Amino acid sequence: MRDHEQELQARGIEVVLISFAPPELARHWLEATQFPFPLFLDPERRAYVAFGLGSSVLAAWHPKMFLYYFRLLAKGRKLMPVKGDPYQLGGDFLLDVQGSVRLAYPSSDPADRTPLSQILAAVS
Repeated sequence: MRDHEQELQARGIEVVLISFAPPELARHWLEATQFPFPLFLDPERRAYVAFGLGSSVLAAWHPKMFLYYFRLLAKGRKLMPVKGDPYQLGGDFLLDVQGSVRLAYPSSDPADRTPLSQILAAVS
């Protein structure tokens, strides 16, 4: 999302992140990643439950995840230590101004994100 911030804003899309992390961990993550969008904390995971997001040990430890993180390291990216619940799956959801879900994309693994083309198509 960060790489497409201007395009998303031009389409009227406001990106927010919802995390179950405790405030001190979230603050550290924001400082380390320089994430440009608003962050809301949901320690009780009410949003995760409402959107039907589960957790998966198998998805977190799948061999493709090791390949994903190896590629990040090869690009010079520094990985942060795992804190919190590494098995909680996330997702991407697009809601319109009335609160209707325009796009629901529950992640199948920790690195699974909605392709930008799907997000833009949901807005069109």
